[in-house]
Amino acid sequence: MMNRNKVKFPVRTPAVLVVLMILLPSQYALNAQEATTVPVEISKQKIVADGKIYYMHQVMKGQTLYSISKAYFVTVDQITRENQIADNGIKEGQMLRIPVTAAQSPTGESVPGWQERPHENQPAARPPATSGQRTQTPVPPAVQDERYIYHRVRRDETLASIANEYGMSVRDLKKHNKGLLFPHEGDYLLIPRRKITVDQTEWRLALETDTIPADTVMVDTSAVYEEAEIFTVPVERTEVTRLHGSVKVAVLLPFFLKENSIRTYIDSTRRDAQGNKIYREMNKPETFVYEGSLPFLEAYEGILIAVDSLRSLGLSVELDVYDTGADTVQIKRLLWSGMLSDVDLIIGPVFSRNVEQIAPWASENNIPFVSPVPLRDMNITRNKPTMYRVFPSEGVTQDVMVEELRSHRGSNIVFLYADTAMYNPSTASLWEKVRGVVAEAAPDDTVQPVPYYFTGLPARRDSYSDITSMETVLDPGRENIIVLASTSTAVVSSALSTLHSFARKYDIKVIGFPDIRGLETVDLRYYYDLELIIPAECYIDFDSPATRSFSVSYRRKFKTEPVAESFAWRGFDLAWYFIGGIATGGRRFLMDPGTFNPQLLCLEPDLRRESRLNGYENYGLFILHYRKDMSIEIKRPWPGPPVEEEPYQDPVTLPYPDSLRHNQVR
Repeated sequence: MMNRNKVKFPVRTPAVLVVLMILLPSQYALNAQEATTVPVEISKQKIVADGKIYYMHQVMKGQTLYSISKAYFVTVDQITRENQIADNGIKEGQMLRIPVTAAQSPTGESVPGWQERPHENQPAARPPATSGQRTQTPVPPAVQDERYIYHRVRRDETLASIANEYGMSVRDLKKHNKGLLFPHEGDYLLIPRRKITVDQTEWRLALETDTIPADTVMVDTSAVYEEAEIFTVPVERTEVTRLHGSVKVAVLLPFFLKENSIRTYIDSTRRDAQGNKIYREMNKPETFVYEGSLPFLEAYEGILIAVDSLRSLGLSVELDVYDTGADTVQIKRLLWSGMLSDVDLIIGPVFSRNVEQIAPWASENNIPFVSPVPLRDMNITRNKPTMYRVFPSEGVTQDVMVEELRSHRGSNIVFLYADTAMYNPSTASLWEKVRGVVAEAAPDDTVQPVPYYFTGLPARRDSYSDITSMETVLDPGRENIIVLASTSTAVVSSALSTLHSFARKYDIKVIGFPDIRGLETVDLRYYYDLELIIPAECYIDFDSPATRSFSVSYRRKFKTEPVAESFAWRGFDLAWYFIGGIATGGRRFLMDPGTFNPQLLCLEPDLRRESRLNGYENYGLFILHYRKDMSIEIKRPWPGPPVEEEPYQDPVTLPYPDSLRHNQVR
């Protein structure tokens, strides 16, 4: 994605020098390339993808983008657009996908073809037809019009079968193929992309995959980076006093507008004298909101306040909002319509199936998209280089949990699990991580972690339960750390209740998943008496000036208070962090999000990725430690430098931003 900020030159620089500063380096670079490159041979390996034909060219030592483009009679921009090219250029051995042009045939000889790309409002140019000659060509056109798919006619295909395959009419098919009476095997027909239905598009992609020759060797064309990425570790807060430029944002959330528009229901609770039900049409309360849309409406409210704050700093923010519903149809329509093609950032979608839909398109168009809710799939960022997963996966959560064991060296570690023989891969993964960290932190300790199977059921009802009680695995002479490897409400409630009965006799601390925080079936006192330690993706300090500032703005805008569980806090942080980061750092921020570290309300993002082919995931988790004195110790991912306290001011008189000194974290 390109940074929209304009390049500024010194005021006294003459206009002629400015032109030379821009043009001369490029000319010198081209001359240098010509002097050092080696001959480029046209590849004989070709593939068909999305109705287009490409050469598969392997980069040889000494070849450059310029020399390759010159040999294939294409531009450098065409090669760059079709491949993921690193900032430092191409590498030896890298495979490039190069569109076929009129200049080269498989034998390397010049062949005729269309030399100009038709104007968008004009039909595609075609070779002149001689008397008695069919207008269809037995070879695909050399310079292909991107508005069309080129269909190669197969045996026994008819106009009707081809039109039906693409979800269009025979009349439209004939309209774009002038003079077409009946197709011949091997002919190429023009299929207008805008006439193809979304479902037929997916069907065609599958068909075109089958058209690749059997002897073609498929090679990963993605750029291979030898050097590892380096991510900035946030230390100091980023102060933002003024913003410039503009950012276009698309919000894709399931608001369920259709469900919210239904304002009546049928009441059948009353009966007549004969006992028959009485059906009455009743009006829903004016304050009724469809339950499924409530968290996303709250998130949108937070986004609106963040946008207002960013605009008050001088940034132009264009916000397009779409209701994606719960299915995949709306996402398909948006991608097909092209309405998202010029956005700088996408917030959403929220369902994993929609993420899988939009990820290939976003990667191809180099558009970042933010997953605004927790997702169950641990590996969903794989092969999605423009995805940003703000709420960590279970794997990251496990890493944070077991890392806490390093500060409890010499303790008795008890691994409490609830699935027989650890059949659950998540349980087995956590167990292996616990064993590894304990062995690394205390290699001389002969006492290893103890696995303990616990279902929470009484012994007489649990055929797998051990006849001994949980007390047998507790050590009275050491600190006992219980790693609770279950999120089941029944198991967690029973385990904490059982452990609490031993709390006066043993030194016990419990490490668990974020899900167990706030369970209604658990006595809150258990958390403090057992000194519960859990990671959390967000934490709200209601005493901070920034939080109070947001609450006042929220109350004035929406006439209500944001509760602690509201998604409005997260919506604000997501929008402020990513829109502000793009405005201040552009491409640099997207590649290294740690370069932007503003003060947020409840998040402390630490976005990194394991590979350039994968998406970013947030490792910035808080550690909440409940103490016996009824206090909660908060360990932040980025503590930051201490800030000198200043008198609190009315936050409404100034925009939210983290740049205000009285809004800094203490």
